[in-house]
Amino acid sequence: MDRIHKQSDRTLDEVEHIAVVIGEPGLNQRHTGILYRISDSDPLGFLHLEGHCRLFCEASVKPEFSWVAPRINKLRLVQLAGICDAIASENASNSIPYGLSAPVGVFDNATKRFLLGPTEGGLTCASFVLAVFDNAQLQLVKYSGWPPPDAEDYQWQENVLKHLRDLRSKHPDLVSKEHIDCVQSEVGTSVRYRPEQVAAASAIRERRPVKYRYARALGEQIVNLLRGNPFGSTMQYSAWDRIVRWFDRMRY
Repeated sequence: MDRIHKQSDRTLDEVEHIAVVIGEPGLNQRHTGILYRISDSDPLGFLHLEGHCRLFCEASVKPEFSWVAPRINKLRLVQLAGICDAIASENASNSIPYGLSAPVGVFDNATKRFLLGPTEGGLTCASFVLAVFDNAQLQLVKYSGWPPPDAEDYQWQENVLKHLRDLRSKHPDLVSKEHIDCVQSEVGTSVRYRPEQVAAASAIRERRPVKYRYARALGEQIVNLLRGNPFGSTMQYSAWDRIVRWFDRMRY
């Protein structure tokens, strides 16, 4: 896949306005965020949700992380970089909770502030990336086709809830009981967007929003890349999607 790069192969200096970052900082644990700059001369900012009420915009990315160059019109990338900058400026580092809510309509269109309501438990690192793209009307994945959580997803969601409960026991001022109750209600019912699948969706050139089966297939190859293995075989599209991709290429 020609849009997914290790930093050892292509440095971050080559990022044009937007890149989706993907890495594996822990055992079987991926993390994602967005690199952005509005003008070519601006320094890069790494915007990501690292955990509960831990929104960061940092100047560097760990060298073992890879990056994806989305296939999006340059003017739209500049617009998205501006949205990233506004979100970084308008939201305090402790303003976005960690949770399992859907990544749709979570930022105010005018102010770019996170909208915390009774049905919004918060975001993960992956759904945060989706939410930022969504705010720019650049929907990365087809939400309606995402499957319910499987056994592995359910266990991961249970671990998220356990972590938040542990955090509340140490810092009750940081995690409210209402937030715990909200996340608990989402466990087993909210779909899980994995970081590698979000990065994969940004890399696929045609037919965005991307269907689950394609994001999953390329996401698995991205995990292989992060672990030092080569990419697998070329992704196979259905007959219908091959036809639609052909028409898309004729249009552009």
